[in-house]
Amino acid sequence: MLSLRMRASLGGRHVSGAERIVRREELDSSVLELLHRPKLYDSLTITVESLKEIHYIEKAMEITNLELPNYERAREEVVELLSYKIDRPILRKTISTIAKGAAPSGGNMRGAMLVDIDTGQRLEPDRERGVRTVRVDWEKRKEVMEALLREGYTERTLDALALATKNAHCGVLAELCWSDDEDYLTGYVASPELGYVRIYPLKKLGDPFGGRAYFIRRGDLQRVIECLRERAFLIKSL
Repeated sequence: MLSLRMRASLGGRHVSGAERIVRREELDSSVLELLHRPKLYDSLTITVESLKEIHYIEKAMEITNLELPNYERAREEVVELLSYKIDRPILRKTISTIAKGAAPSGGNMRGAMLVDIDTGQRLEPDRERGVRTVRVDWEKRKEVMEALLREGYTERTLDALALATKNAHCGVLAELCWSDDEDYLTGYVASPELGYVRIYPLKKLGDPFGGRAYFIRRGDLQRVIECLRERAFLIKSL
């Protein structure tokens, strides 16, 4: 099996990315698919790596959906949902950090913040780049995609659900995310107990800021980073 990753940027800003785990006979068609995914870019990189070991997850997180009147109410709902395991001040501080750009330079991070679930302190080694979850896909991607399409979801949900499911298996205790896409307002929280909860809207139209926060135990830091970056997972079913 091969790990296939695409990253595209425009003017130094990340604009598109995708992950696949494929068999060798699927490589050519998968590369072509990813080449055509970004609409505009001035730099595109595709990385192919051989995988020595694959770990399997039987079932993805369950999906639920919440719609709130506005993004302020939606962000308060995030606090309510996750307060069963994270103190409210930590949650509000994390939301504020994502909302203003989590990188020290004031922009968005490519990867996720790693947040100490007990203190709220940021733990990621590189605060500009964060930590990215890679090497994850669906064992039967096409079948799962068709099932989600029938339910009204898109490929964006397919990929985000895969990431959140792997994260939970790597020791991420809870997760908060919304996109930096100015036109995409849906975000989510996820945890082993809550599943994958899509929330609309987590920001206002035209807002360029977004990001991810992974809540973890400080003592698990290195183990979690290694798992997110290095261990390959295939998810068997919804």
